[in-house]
Amino acid sequence: MSGSERPAPAAPWLAALDTAVELAEGRCTAQDHARLRELRDHVRERLQLGDGITVAALAGGTGVGKSALANQLAGTEVVVEGVRRPTTDHPVAIPSALDEPARRLLDWLAIDDRREIPGTLPDGLVLVDLPDHDSVADLHRTTSQRLAARVDVLLVVVDPVKYARADLHEGALAGLRAHAEVVTVVLNRTDELAAGDVDRLREDLTGRLEADGLGAATLHTTSAATGAGIGTLRDHLADLASERRAVVGRLAADAAVVAEDVLTRIPTLPTTPVAVPPLVDAALEAADAHRVVVAAELEQRAAARQATRSPLARLVRAPVQVAARFGRGLGLGAGAADPADRQAAGRSQRSLARRLAAEVGLATAVGHNYAGLDRAVEQAAEQAAPQVVAAVGGVADEVARTRRRWWPAMAGLRGLAEATALVGFAWLLLLRAVAWLGLPEPTPPQVTDRLSWPAALLLAGLAARVLLGLLTRALLRVAARRVRSRTLRRLRPRLTEVVTDHLVAPYDAEVAATSALRAALATLVSGRRGP
Repeated sequence: MSGSERPAPAAPWLAALDTAVELAEGRCTAQDHARLRELRDHVRERLQLGDGITVAALAGGTGVGKSALANQLAGTEVVVEGVRRPTTDHPVAIPSALDEPARRLLDWLAIDDRREIPGTLPDGLVLVDLPDHDSVADLHRTTSQRLAARVDVLLVVVDPVKYARADLHEGALAGLRAHAEVVTVVLNRTDELAAGDVDRLREDLTGRLEADGLGAATLHTTSAATGAGIGTLRDHLADLASERRAVVGRLAADAAVVAEDVLTRIPTLPTTPVAVPPLVDAALEAADAHRVVVAAELEQRAAARQATRSPLARLVRAPVQVAARFGRGLGLGAGAADPADRQAAGRSQRSLARRLAAEVGLATAVGHNYAGLDRAVEQAAEQAAPQVVAAVGGVADEVARTRRRWWPAMAGLRGLAEATALVGFAWLLLLRAVAWLGLPEPTPPQVTDRLSWPAALLLAGLAARVLLGLLTRALLRVAARRVRSRTLRRLRPRLTEVVTDHLVAPYDAEVAATSALRAALATLVSGRRGP
């Protein structure tokens, strides 16, 4: 049995099993994920033990002659055949050579009773006599079921009395549909039948197996009492051992059974591209972007008023601004964020995340029918919400802080107008002071016969100041409307980027991962058709 030293060859479905285990977390139920992990561990352990030894177990009900059949195949009495039933109360392993690979394999199967029979059984075969699967003893039944799920080949032994029982076809055989290629059904005790009845029962049993989904199973007829059919059965076992296909075939069938069941609980998700504009509209509305745009408009209008003030106006307002800064420093004005404001902002982001998640469900027509996808969308929405808020606030700040070139020019013109008026006013005041002191009154230069230059400067400066004020107010109104449109124009591309990167991309990734999981499970299901 030295050939078992090398691990069994890798099969194409093994990569699919690893992929399924990796992708199942969060996308399957915890129970299904655990089943896939246990399956992978079982497959790895068995393949590591190699395919040079094929373990074939004799399973069946009480009195069908499993032990007698084992003795016939071994060529000597290995297990006790007795009148007391059930006779086999624990599994008995019969290897042709009990070398180190065989010992490690039997240790893995937890079979302690090992009876080496050199030269009779085919090389590379270990025959196992199992306790009765319908035994009245719970331990016998559980042991038989445990080993039947782990051995490479299952020889289901029936007799002319029990072969048609419903509990056999609806019980032990019902769970082996996927394992038909590694199942051999043995109709034993044919010596109790007339020659014509053997063919009739064989034909009837063949039909029942096909109805059970076990049409690919091998059927043999034997008589442990007379030895009829034993040689043919032994040759069949020798072929299984020499071909070394049973190990991988059994594991592929195990994987197919689990995968087929898990696959029924994973929906097929639509692959239609997600419509981004509705998500952007929803993000704008949910993030209260219009209020932010208005705030940006007001902020820039205030900045514009400040920037277009003349130097004289700034000088007059300087004490007020100093007092305001002093009050904020004492905490009397707007300062550090209030904890209540921070909590409100947190609630607002949570509400935004819920709205975004709901909009993804509407935009994709998936709704909330798959927990794995819903969870992924909710997580993506939670991460996208602060990005949406930051994008809205960032764009608004960018626009609000934009400074226009005409602001300083307007401030200069308004300052020039005020300076002109002040010069004229001071000139007139000086003339009145000279007259009040009784000094010789100088004659001011005249613009016209009735208008002196001091008066002209005062009137021109005041008129210019009023006109410039009206012009500034009109320009600020126009600028405010442009701020709103400019903010929205910049905001949509930024939100499109955020929605695409933080909502659509995670959704697409989850759909792709779910599709890959379904594909991996489908590969496992189809893998049983050929190791």
